Amino acid sequence: MPTIDDHSLVQSLLRMGLVNEVQIEEAQEEAERSGSNLAQVLLRLGYISAREIAQAVESTAPEPSELESVVNVGLDEGALAAQTAGGKASLSSYDIDPAAVRAIPRSLADEYQVLPISISNERILLAMADTTNVLAIDAVRMHSRRRVEPVEVNAEELSQAIERYYTEAARQKAAIAQKARDLSASAVDLGEGHGGDREMLGMLDQAPIVRVVESIVREAVRQNASDIHVEPRSDYLQIRYRIDGVLQTQTTLKKDMQQYIISRIKILAEEDISETRKPQSGRFEFVLDDRPIDLRVSTLPTFWGEKAVLRLLDKSRVLVSLSHLGFLPEMQEQFERLLRMPQGLILVTGPTGSGKSTTLYAALHTINDETKNITTVEDPIEYEVEGLNQVQVLPSIGVDFSAALREILRQDPDVILVGEIRDLETAQMTFRAAMTGHLVLSTLHTNDAPSAATRLADMGIPPYIVGSSLTGVLTQRLVRRICTKCRAPHQPTPQELSALGLAQEGATKIKFYWGRGCQHCRNTGYTGRVAVYELLVMNDEIRRALSKGEDASVLRNIALRTGMKPLRYDGLAKIHQGITTAQEVINVTFAPDTMG
Repeated sequence: MPTIDDHSLVQSLLRMGLVNEVQIEEAQEEAERSGSNLAQVLLRLGYISAREIAQAVESTAPEPSELESVVNVGLDEGALAAQTAGGKASLSSYDIDPAAVRAIPRSLADEYQVLPISISNERILLAMADTTNVLAIDAVRMHSRRRVEPVEVNAEELSQAIERYYTEAARQKAAIAQKARDLSASAVDLGEGHGGDREMLGMLDQAPIVRVVESIVREAVRQNASDIHVEPRSDYLQIRYRIDGVLQTQTTLKKDMQQYIISRIKILAEEDISETRKPQSGRFEFVLDDRPIDLRVSTLPTFWGEKAVLRLLDKSRVLVSLSHLGFLPEMQEQFERLLRMPQGLILVTGPTGSGKSTTLYAALHTINDETKNITTVEDPIEYEVEGLNQVQVLPSIGVDFSAALREILRQDPDVILVGEIRDLETAQMTFRAAMTGHLVLSTLHTNDAPSAATRLADMGIPPYIVGSSLTGVLTQRLVRRICTKCRAPHQPTPQELSALGLAQEGATKIKFYWGRGCQHCRNTGYTGRVAVYELLVMNDEIRRALSKGEDASVLRNIALRTGMKPLRYDGLAKIHQGITTAQEVINVTFAPDTMG
């Protein structure tokens, strides 16, 4: 069967303004790699729709058979609807996004006979019986504030789908409302003067409150959230999840539910529910589909009542190796060389939640074998690892980091992991271990790698001891990964180039990407996170500067001059690989000098 050639299709698409040259270039490269048809790749990447391909083909006036072959090239990939008689798409081929349905009210859908299929930051894919109905398109565009991309479908099928999906959306909304009414009804008799702690404890074990708290945790686990924020406001209770490092509002609940939701969480965490004026902390375990989830709970009094933050730790997560963390090959080789040294101190630094524990466990996984006695002292134990001797810090009975370390040194260890250097006593015990023939790994809170050495000196460790025992410092930050389902080329702005320290000519050597937003990534453009690193390997010049009392900026200049690659370097590499965006790297790196 004859088909339209790629050159004619490209010219037509460019002439009509449906794609740009950067998108065509990327699609052509992908087509060459995969051996696919160019139009099929454009469809798969989401740059154009089947209807737009049809328009482009029609403008070249091909034979009908040619038009049919081009329009249908993407259908085997499952990316577009199967075509029915008359060129109309079948709704059964699409996964209708509930978020898209919620974005357009039922009244508008009924009035114009439209059904949202998917929604992103910029566009909404809209099923219509009549795609020439500009009033309907304008109404949806005005309401959603997004570009509308119409898809023509059978009118009868569309009408049935509108009824089905909006009825389901209404049912879910009603179920949530009923759950809230159940809780409010249970709480109505629990005002002031209606009993004390015993009555409260009895109520907090009743089904409605239990179900609400359980559903909050269950949904957070399902969405791979790292934290749950339960926050009182003036007239409602806000629930937010931190997903891929960013807080997102999940739902809001009635104000009269606040006391009972917070109290239920405090009971689970074994906190004192009668104490509402002081911060408290605790923990509990939640099991979902045989997956044990450990939740660390912190409650804090605020102006509108107590706030609770729950950090989720999935104990069933499989430990990853260093090769899966995103190290550049040269940096991974340097880090593994440090791990193979028989003694010394290796530090991993970065802010809370930057993935330091994951990196430390991956490091232990690299060197863990039956010839080594590896002992850890942690607070808390985040992973239970076969082959390690793991000690939990228990300050309430006097087992803090320094006390545990003192006993561990009597246990003939080869490798010691100290969860965190928090004070001088712990730092002194850590260096004692590193100086007496042990390999020690630990964490410290500093902004960059060179600052770790001066921070230890400021804590009271003599600089000459820091220089002689510290072998390397790994600093890391987490950036969000671009969603692979909606990744597209990006033209960096002058502000982005300036923030990255890139001269205009240097920027041409790097490919930039961004995520347009899709159902897979909840329209954020990102799924998951990856670390960017800088690794300082101690050398004689840095040790001499440290012993002279030089500050962190001098140590940093020496480290950069002697081979250390900064966070920004690793970030630029991940931008070029299409792993993350320029803005993500800008958010976690320092103001750089200009690079060519």
